[in-house]
Amino acid sequence: MFRFFSAACLLLSMVGCGPRTGVVSGDATFNGKPIPGGILTFRPADNSQNSVSYELGRDGKFKVELPVGEALICIDNREFEPRLASIPPSMPGMNLPPEVLKAAQASSKESSKVSDRWVKLPERYYQIETSQLKIVVKGGEQTEDIAFKE
Repeated sequence: MFRFFSAACLLLSMVGCGPRTGVVSGDATFNGKPIPGGILTFRPADNSQNSVSYELGRDGKFKVELPVGEALICIDNREFEPRLASIPPSMPGMNLPPEVLKAAQASSKESSKVSDRWVKLPERYYQIETSQLKIVVKGGEQTEDIAFKE
């Protein structure tokens, strides 16, 4: 009987109390459409756990392993924000040939190709403290879509 009890205790100590992490997958959307880029950050409510970041692909899907418990969420996609095309200002009286002007404009458009991945999000979603979004992570696998709204 003692051997059985010892073996049971050893087995329980090796197994633990169940999963300490969960795998969360889903879609990140804004007003019902996939967010085609940005960094999702999940910060566990337990301050002893590290934040986890995930880079969204064009389809807005994510899959992360997170500690079990509540996690706050934010997103930052400002790296994809289009920049205004800039052509150096010319001096008064200086006229650029039309082909030079056209080439400069084409070059500016080419340099902002990543802007098709940008979606204008309300600024509150950039910071954990203001996003007000959270999920509860359970052990094992789960699906949680994250809906960012206007």
